[in-house]
Amino acid sequence: MSEIEKSQMPLNNQQKEAAKTLRDLEILAIVRTRFSSERSLMAWIRTSVSLFTFGFSITQFFSYLENQQKGTQFSEGPYLLGLALICLGILSLVPAVIQHVGRLKRAKELGIPMGMPIISRFSLPIWATVALLVIGFTTFIGILLNWPV
Repeated sequence: MSEIEKSQMPLNNQQKEAAKTLRDLEILAIVRTRFSSERSLMAWIRTSVSLFTFGFSITQFFSYLENQQKGTQFSEGPYLLGLALICLGILSLVPAVIQHVGRLKRAKELGIPMGMPIISRFSLPIWATVALLVIGFTTFIGILLNWPV
């Protein structure tokens, strides 16, 4: 029996079950990859939040000390360090989102099987990242303009 004849033979139940299992495994692999990509983005979010809060805390701490000790003027070093940490937090989020979206597009280009379960139409980590970018920019501008907190 030739290969062509074998490929045209109807599949028995065991072969159908094996094909279905293989398809399910492919779908689960894609879902795991998507979740892995979201975990990576959330790790970047965690890192940038740490940088935001540390930079904000440094600037506010030294601002508080200057207000408490009325003739004392601290150097610009802690202030600039705080601003640099906030900028680093903002700048670390942008490439993380670009990388995440790129991974999702690549997975789609590789051919997500039809009938793929929709995990979510709106990725929560991306919305959290956008919110943090807005907060970060607002914090940065607020500290530059010396808005009261």
